[in-house]
Amino acid sequence: MVYKSEKSLRGEVLSSFKKIKLCVLVVVSVAIIGLSPAVLTAGDNGPCIECHTKPDKLKTVEKAKINPVTGEIKVVSMVVDEVTFNASAHGGEDFFCTDCHQDLDGADLTEGHKPNLKPVDCITFCHDDPADDYLQSNHVKLMKQNNKDVPTCKDCHAGLTYHYASLGEKSPMDVPRGTDPLHRRLTIESCGECHQEYLDSYRNNAHGQVTALGHTDTDVPVCFDCHGKHKILNSTDPESKVGKEKILETCGNCHAGANASFVKHVEHPQIKNINYYKKLISAIKEARSNPENLKTILKNPQTILCAVFVMYVGILAFTFSSFGIHSLLSWFAVARDEYKGKGHTDEEQH
Repeated sequence: MVYKSEKSLRGEVLSSFKKIKLCVLVVVSVAIIGLSPAVLTAGDNGPCIECHTKPDKLKTVEKAKINPVTGEIKVVSMVVDEVTFNASAHGGEDFFCTDCHQDLDGADLTEGHKPNLKPVDCITFCHDDPADDYLQSNHVKLMKQNNKDVPTCKDCHAGLTYHYASLGEKSPMDVPRGTDPLHRRLTIESCGECHQEYLDSYRNNAHGQVTALGHTDTDVPVCFDCHGKHKILNSTDPESKVGKEKILETCGNCHAGANASFVKHVEHPQIKNINYYKKLISAIKEARSNPENLKTILKNPQTILCAVFVMYVGILAFTFSSFGIHSLLSWFAVARDEYKGKGHTDEEQH
């Protein structure tokens, strides 16, 4: 029989003790992880997506939101469209749910989070520069001068971006990437809600006619391509993108080689605006008392364009009405001859 030395036995005991200690540590760690509450951390969208893409896991599927300015009540869904989220301006690898919903950072999600989160603050942490530009824009200045409610971010970038609308329909991406055709189309509609007259005149030019057909890619300008996104200024302002100081640069972004003659084109034709014709007629009536006003209107390219449009419509109307009258008179002549029994056969006519 071979006896082990005391030193050898002591080493084996210590080795066994270490193994037992390691096993106990692993078991305890697993138990702690299994029993610990689910905690949402920055940089992890997993817990949010896990619940908000599955209606059966949500305690509340729909909620009513009240606009504090207009009082409008809107029903929105808490179900998130993950594909839409990933394709949006706030999706991808660089943005996380807690970037906007900051009161959820580190929250215990074992029983879900609290039902009413703090309103998302777009400006303080992320979009302070666009906000500064917007506060310097004519939108804010004119609204304040006329004691009107100033449009907020959500008036243009409205809604819950990635959520489904009521009744399970997918809502449009209200904050997709700036080059997204859907975003560009929605921008036209948003501007038109307040600027209907300008939207109508925009539809009269080549740009607006193309976008009306559904083509809103970046090769066709929409409102913000010409007027700017947040710092929208009156055309008389030297910093305005459509002012005389910068109009060449603005048009040149799409039209290489644009010159002074090119930028004289009429961006918003008033050819279908009855009020412009009333203004012209009024100026003609007041020509003796206010000749300068008439001269100004007559020199306006809008007036020349409207005159050409009226002539064009007049020629079309004259041509088709003449054709119609001629056909009608011919029909009456044939009917009259047949009624009087003076109709002729084909052989007699030839």
